[in-house]
Amino acid sequence: MTTALINTQIFTGQSVLQNHAVIVESDKVVAVMPQSELPAAIERRFDLSGRYLVPGFIDLQVNGGGGVMFNNAPTVEGLRTIASAHRRFGTTGLMPTLITDSFEVMRQAISAVKQAIDEGVPGILGIHLEGPFLNPERKGAHAEEKFCL
Repeated sequence: MTTALINTQIFTGQSVLQNHAVIVESDKVVAVMPQSELPAAIERRFDLSGRYLVPGFIDLQVNGGGGVMFNNAPTVEGLRTIASAHRRFGTTGLMPTLITDSFEVMRQAISAVKQAIDEGVPGILGIHLEGPFLNPERKGAHAEEKFCL
């Protein structure tokens, strides 16, 4: 289904377009065009009442969200909750980040992210593993007993 987002101010990253529309097909932006040139064949039109339309944020280090820490819930359901919580604030893509942990928790986390991607959980782009190969002198909040030295 083709959808047009109309009556909006579109921020391109360089400028703001007025009197333009964003065309979406199957959850993908396929075009930005002058609103006056919209084809009649567009099935749906959403009037954004003059609001700004901007690209989503991508966060490369997300430890948790929505009351869930990834280390404590390395599951697809945990990832759904985390991604949903971040999406409300404009994050459209993220890398769930596992703080240094046991190899078993790392395996669970990797498996959960693979499954989430396979299932199309919105926003999950991959995984960011912190550790276990870290310098103990620069460990920050990481538990040194989880390091491989």
